[in-house]
Amino acid sequence: MSSSQEFDADLIVIGSGVMGGLIASRLAKAGKSVIIMEAGPRVRRADIVETFRNAPVKLSLANMKAQGAGSPFPNPPHIPSTYGDYLKQVGPVPYPTKYLRVVGGTTWHFGSALWRMIPNDFKLRTLYGRGRDWPLGYDELEPYYCEAEAELGVSGIDGQDESGHGGAAWPPRSKPFPMKGLNEPYFMKRAAELLAPGGYNPVIEPHGRATRPYGNRPVCGGNNNCNPVCPIGAKYDGSMHIDEAERHGAKLYDNAVVYRIEAGDDGKIRRIHYKKPDGTSHQLTARHFVLAAYAIEGPKLLLMSTSEKYPNGIANSSDQVGRNLMGHTGISMNVMMNEDVWPGQGPTELLVYLNYRDGPFRKDIPSYKTKFRNTVPTSQIAASLLAKGVLGSRLDAEIRRQSARSLNVAVDLETEALPQNRIVPSKTHKDGIGLPVPEIYYSVNGYWNAGRDFAVKDLTRMAGLLNADILKMDTNHQDRQHIMGTTIMGDDPKDSVVDRDCRTHDHPNLFIAGTGVMPSGSCMNPTLTGAALSVRIAETLLKEI
Repeated sequence: MSSSQEFDADLIVIGSGVMGGLIASRLAKAGKSVIIMEAGPRVRRADIVETFRNAPVKLSLANMKAQGAGSPFPNPPHIPSTYGDYLKQVGPVPYPTKYLRVVGGTTWHFGSALWRMIPNDFKLRTLYGRGRDWPLGYDELEPYYCEAEAELGVSGIDGQDESGHGGAAWPPRSKPFPMKGLNEPYFMKRAAELLAPGGYNPVIEPHGRATRPYGNRPVCGGNNNCNPVCPIGAKYDGSMHIDEAERHGAKLYDNAVVYRIEAGDDGKIRRIHYKKPDGTSHQLTARHFVLAAYAIEGPKLLLMSTSEKYPNGIANSSDQVGRNLMGHTGISMNVMMNEDVWPGQGPTELLVYLNYRDGPFRKDIPSYKTKFRNTVPTSQIAASLLAKGVLGSRLDAEIRRQSARSLNVAVDLETEALPQNRIVPSKTHKDGIGLPVPEIYYSVNGYWNAGRDFAVKDLTRMAGLLNADILKMDTNHQDRQHIMGTTIMGDDPKDSVVDRDCRTHDHPNLFIAGTGVMPSGSCMNPTLTGAALSVRIAETLLKEI
């Protein structure tokens, strides 16, 4: 392991999620001295599973979501849960995203859909006059997609056309998936059969679930509670790379909230300052730094790090830090089938339709993904029936009937990078150790509205093909918990935060890892793209340290 009396480490990584873990493990395995900073505590899978199992049943939709994705995880004062009022909303459209501040990060409770973007997603402005272009293209990122898929253990179907058009394999791949795809449950096969006459081509999602023993991960058992936690560890989560980094000598500082990044007069980052839960302040130095604290906590930290030389914060000469917040703001439809299809077997997501993933229409409406959620809202069904006075054997029969026939179909719409959509440190609200909480302004434009209106008609057509009754069409700006933007990538230091290598324009030894650097988000889950960029950052760092 390399060492230096001048610095505490060769590299400090702020954030222990999938992005930080990938970089830390690669550098540690190469013999570099690495320190990983995590605001929250280390958690044990057995404890989270037990807490989830023992949680009281919540009957309202809001509480169901909180129980299902947030309540099993710790909520100490120094890392307030995003399931409460931690995120301050000041915009016309709420952005109630949910992320975890624990060792391993938000991948503990993510659905684990791991998609590549397609070539046209990297040049939206050039092709469609929308959003921003990337400074790099799909071909340049493709080898890193392969490496990221191997690191995360992705299962998928080789030769599948992920454009949704039912043609040849797309996008281009230089290597097959590390594992074969998951088995499709009956309801997905039946839905695909009914939708085929309408020209809808089924696509099976690539996933971070093991379909064969993979490293220390067992085969997915289809438990159907991947959110909030995979009980057996078949699904990838970021703690796996943190464990690997530690085995190779990396040091983890958990319950350590970084609140200031300090730069010297030459622009290089010198040290970071962090607080422990008791409020005491400490500092560490390194040769290089990676900010991997996700796309809300990351820009908040940069904006908090003001000084006489950097009055607007670190990496912010462009005034773009915190701006261009994106997400997959969506809509959904609840339907009742006229036959039993029995959802709820296997992973929570698998069957999607991508007929409107790409094409000339993107000049007028955003691309979108349509997904069939493989979940059963049994407690909501029971609560509704009880409220109507249904009891006894009739209650039991009706719960069974509705559970077998209820489906939720959701649309994830692409959003553009808009500078007014931003996150800043709150000037009025602080957390338990006196640090500002994130304040979020979010909105959608006419482009998104046009996509919503188009998708409502599309969903209605799908319901007809399914011979299903529409129970509810919810168009109320649903958040998909896919945080993108806020530290975007570009060639011009005047309108971007990092360059094509994810190095900040202002500070040569500070890199930003994660989905916050994405100039556009497509309509697909962004985690794999962030992971590919992180593998690329690690490669750059290994050349420089």
